[in-house]
Amino acid sequence: MLSLIIWLPILTALFLFLTPIRGSRLARWIALLPMFVVLAAAFFVFHHSPPAGEGRAFVVECPWAPDLGISYHLGSDRLNALLILLTALVGTAAIWGSQATDKARYFYALALIMAGGMAGAFASLDLFFFFMFHEFALIPTFILIGIWGAEHRRRAAMKITLYLGLGSLVLLLGLIGLYVSTGARTFDLAVLKQHLANAPLPYNLQVELFGALFLGFGILISLFPFHTWAPTGYGEAPPLAAMLHAGVIKKFGLYGLIVVAVPLLPDGFEFWKPAMVWLAMGNLLWCGYVAMQQRDLRYMLAYSSVSHMGYAFLAIAAATPVAAQGLMIFLFAHGLSAAVGFGIVGHCREQTGTCRIPELGGLARQMPFAAAVFTMAALAGCGLPGFANFPAEMMIFLGIFERFPCATVFAVWTVVISAVYLLRAIRDVFLGGAHERWASACDPGWGRRAALVLLLATLFFSGFFPSAVVGDRSASDPTLVRAFQKPSRPSHPIPSERKSRYDRTEPFFRGTMP
Repeated sequence: MLSLIIWLPILTALFLFLTPIRGSRLARWIALLPMFVVLAAAFFVFHHSPPAGEGRAFVVECPWAPDLGISYHLGSDRLNALLILLTALVGTAAIWGSQATDKARYFYALALIMAGGMAGAFASLDLFFFFMFHEFALIPTFILIGIWGAEHRRRAAMKITLYLGLGSLVLLLGLIGLYVSTGARTFDLAVLKQHLANAPLPYNLQVELFGALFLGFGILISLFPFHTWAPTGYGEAPPLAAMLHAGVIKKFGLYGLIVVAVPLLPDGFEFWKPAMVWLAMGNLLWCGYVAMQQRDLRYMLAYSSVSHMGYAFLAIAAATPVAAQGLMIFLFAHGLSAAVGFGIVGHCREQTGTCRIPELGGLARQMPFAAAVFTMAALAGCGLPGFANFPAEMMIFLGIFERFPCATVFAVWTVVISAVYLLRAIRDVFLGGAHERWASACDPGWGRRAALVLLLATLFFSGFFPSAVVGDRSASDPTLVRAFQKPSRPSHPIPSERKSRYDRTEPFFRGTMP
């Protein structure tokens, strides 16, 4: 099932590249039909995946380069199955709701590569394929922005290429350093975790390796102050690319911190934890205030997406059971709400030719559906009850208060900041008197409407039933705590410089939600 989810979109993309198809509608349906199959398979995988830390389902293992310890190794638990489901949902909606008139078959083929590559990255249990699938999905982002982007697309494509290329390079160096330092001669994540449980790396080496992984993943996530590529890239990207990158690809860095950096390098995590908290404050406050100053709707949403990444960093730093469950819901909810926001803003720009907030106004008269969808996406970003963002943020706040009470106060203040710029955008863009030059604007077609309704319906359902995301606790404990969990204590004594760190933090990784 996992190989089907990964390779069906990629093979369909290859078919689109090689077949001289005429007409954008035919190309879109050729790309969309396999995504429906992928979406059904992703639901099946998610439903049958065990909680994080309790084994893997749908395991596939095939040696690829045995001398280097590389294997095509796939598996799913509830965490990565949720992200695979998110990839299928956003990928289907992005293709379904997009309209390409120029080189349509290449446009949709690149989108399919992004979806298949990210599904492979989330499903991979081998660090080599984990990294390579992500890079495979990242390359189409640069091409989509450079060819189908807005007026400043070349500058945006260059900037996002430089930043994300740097992040990937640092991440690659960190993974190679981890591979060489362990001496296990394998990239298999489970084997590495067991090996480091018996023979943990020296404290100073853990600090250095975790710093490299934290920097690499952080740049890919748009961690402050390495965030400036995201507003430029999302602002100039076509809606399809913005939906897929903001909704799915950005989650790769957070997932990598959860399953690679934190459990394999626990002492390095403890050393860098204060820096993670302070930089998360930069995301929440600085980027939130910058979003308030934006006069372009695309850039406002981009800064809002960057700002909300601070919640995830705080949840990872706290690593309490409640914060872990909140983080799991947040990854899903943020991906859906960001995709809906960029999708509807892209339609507004297609209809009006601008996203300048002072030039817009009264669009709700010509586009009532678009106004309603944007309003719901904005309210979800504010954390309104009923959307999945609300239980996610509430559980993160409760979870981080146990460890960082002062940071929690500033994090809650970010909700107020978000409400200011999002509600103001609703007022200035869709309400008030309508400009005469927008009289010809109209709502999206039925394809885009269905795509957006699919994402909103999932956002509503997971908001009213968050247990559907994290799992039924009556059966087992589905929290991410086991994903954060440190390796078991080694059989030999722990050096004194590391012993205090184990003793101080281990209870937070073993508890269950009260």
